[in-house]
Amino acid sequence: MEKIKNKEFRSQQVAGHFSGLEPGKDGRAEICGALPGSGDKIPEVSIAIPIYNEEKGVEKTVRNLVRVFENNKADYQLVLVNHGSWDDTESIINRLGKENNKLKIINLPKNLGYGGGIMHGLDNSDGKIIGFTCADEEVSAEDVYKIYDSLIKNPVDAAKTKRIKRKDGAFRKLTTFVFNTLIFMRFRLKIKDINGYPIFMKRELYPSVRAKEKTYLFNLDFLINMTKKNYRILEIPIIHQKRETGKSFMRLLRIVEMSMGLLYYSIKFRR
Repeated sequence: MEKIKNKEFRSQQVAGHFSGLEPGKDGRAEICGALPGSGDKIPEVSIAIPIYNEEKGVEKTVRNLVRVFENNKADYQLVLVNHGSWDDTESIINRLGKENNKLKIINLPKNLGYGGGIMHGLDNSDGKIIGFTCADEEVSAEDVYKIYDSLIKNPVDAAKTKRIKRKDGAFRKLTTFVFNTLIFMRFRLKIKDINGYPIFMKRELYPSVRAKEKTYLFNLDFLINMTKKNYRILEIPIIHQKRETGKSFMRLLRIVEMSMGLLYYSIKFRR
């Protein structure tokens, strides 16, 4: 893990409220008003968002999610988990949290890994439906809502994305194809896109499927636990967007490390 620059961190939760979002001249959302807080009412849906050094894009992601879920009159909660960031992510989400009491802000000093950040968010989610997405907007806010809406309108236990028309390059597409093929051969999961997100599920099911893996294998472990319980999982085709800010850490060496990790997981796996 990269060395973290000197910075004082603290675990905290801050809240406020913003509403009435409209696009500005540059297409980004702007704060146009404020409404009273929603009190202690349990939200219909909580969305956990792990964040690591996303200062350039996290505000746009949050505002788009707020706009879409409020336009659809959904009673939502966003759980923003900033874990180990050394850029300006913390101050950005703290400001957003003070403006919107439907945002739960969590700042942690250490990076928890891909799965660790997600689980920390899910563990701190209050909604009747819980799920997660990422802060890079590779899945649009409209499609995040689409996955949630598909869960509540169909007789299933969970709903997730199946990424199509991906715009993240041939190398990533090949990596995903090989990864999914190997997983099918070893575990016989009837899931087309293991790492497709967001994933939403009924809150009462979460304790029985909570993953142990905190790395990139989180999705696999999570979905295997679901299939062991015979939970019904609905996959929805979603156009995968190109990442606008930040960068992917997928490199050849990383592929080798992931392959070795998958081999180790496969060996220790027991049905």
